[in-house]
Amino acid sequence: MTDSVTKLNNYLQRKQASHTLSWAENSTGPSHAIKWTVECKVSGEVKGTGVADSKAAAKEDAAKQALKALGIA
Repeated sequence: MTDSVTKLNNYLQRKQASHTLSWAENSTGPSHAIKWTVECKVSGEVKGTGVADSKAAAKEDAAKQALKALGIA
């Protein structure tokens, strides 16, 4: 996991709310140029959306946005 993903997981664990975290992943484009879109949801509400060439980078961006939306970052 990356820094923002870890920070988000740790925050929700401290709040005893880690079960509220979910991710939605989608890829588009040809196999040689895939774009990943990852949504970070807390209690079913989208808190961040990341788009990148790799799933990990998109997830990190989504987590970073979620941290800001939650007032943590």
